[in-house]
Amino acid sequence: MTRALAYFSNDYRTARGRFMVACKTARLRVESFECPHPGRDGEPVYTDVAVLGPDNTRAALMLTSGTHGVEGFCGSAIQTGLILEGLAARMPPDLRIVMVHAVNPYGFAHLRRVNEDNIDLNRNFIDHDAAPPANPAYDELADIIAPTAHWRLATGASLARLLMHRMIHGTAKLQAAITGGQYNHPDGLFYGGRAPAWSNKTFRQIVRRRIVGAERAALLDIHTGLGPHGQGEIISSDMPGSPAHARAQAWWGERVKTTKAGESVSADLSGTLKNAFYEALPRAEATAGTLEFGTLPALQILHAMQAENWLHNNGGNHRSATQIISAMRHAFYPDSDTWKTRVWNQGCEAVEQAMAGLCV
Repeated sequence: MTRALAYFSNDYRTARGRFMVACKTARLRVESFECPHPGRDGEPVYTDVAVLGPDNTRAALMLTSGTHGVEGFCGSAIQTGLILEGLAARMPPDLRIVMVHAVNPYGFAHLRRVNEDNIDLNRNFIDHDAAPPANPAYDELADIIAPTAHWRLATGASLARLLMHRMIHGTAKLQAAITGGQYNHPDGLFYGGRAPAWSNKTFRQIVRRRIVGAERAALLDIHTGLGPHGQGEIISSDMPGSPAHARAQAWWGERVKTTKAGESVSADLSGTLKNAFYEALPRAEATAGTLEFGTLPALQILHAMQAENWLHNNGGNHRSATQIISAMRHAFYPDSDTWKTRVWNQGCEAVEQAMAGLCV
């Protein structure tokens, strides 16, 4: 068992406990925001913020985990391990690092990608005073993307229609239709919500208090799911040739792929965390990337999400609940020492590269 494996946890409570112990050991100050909605056993759940370095540095790096709830195990391990392995002592003097543990603590605790209102938080950062982005392709496919029939019975029919749509329109357009974000189907997948979620408001508050004021700032938002098993990609949402995209490429090299050019494992998305980060820092030299680690084939992940969504919409007490929840967890957090070790090594490298890039 390698040292890094000890940083990975099996549930939200343990992950938070290890993060808090790491912060205490390193004598870091932590600010905790209690989510209005409790965990699976009625326990309080929190978004916790630890700051490494002084508050008034020229450069700031924000490292976030758990934006998509159940995906938080990976980011939590990277955050906890970096603290325990003395990251603070290796930091340049003019840099602060803001670690946001469990951006979506409800989803983390309940093993859901979404929050307490079935909102995909990484589609929620839109202008809610304007009309939401349209996604007519999702509207057309809504009943097969998130079937209301029993999840076992719906899988075959859903797959057949999705494959037909892919054959007609192509893989990229199908992925965009399913995952790009939708705002008309509250019980569906990838629902962005019609108002700012609690986690949205909390994240914006943290950015204002901890990042605004820096001349140079970066966000690294850690996710799992898309891409080859154990391989990390830095997903950029910036236009090729833009200063932000050029900085990302200079820091992270060939791992950077932008959704704007169709080269990423991700479709181009509406309402992401990165949008809010950029909006809060109009005068800073800001750079934002999503560090995405591949887990399982995309279709297997979609089936896990469909089943979990069906379970939630039907009360959560079905006899298959344990199987469904276990499959959902495995889709975003493989129980593999090799996968965890690769995640740890690539995560540490990406953070070190961002630190170096911010402080040149």
